Amino acid sequence: MNANDPKHRAGHDIDSADQVSSMVLLGVAAVGAALTVALNAALI
Repeated sequence: MNANDPKHRAGHDIDSADQVSSMVLLGVAAVGAALTVALNAALI
């Protein structure tokens, strides 16, 4: 089945099935920023 097949497109497109939610990405970015600040403060 290819990506343009109507059965594939019915509720299972890339936006709903294959991508990580923006809230998860925001959490990963916030944790990364906090770790960067903490390591920077600890090492300098």
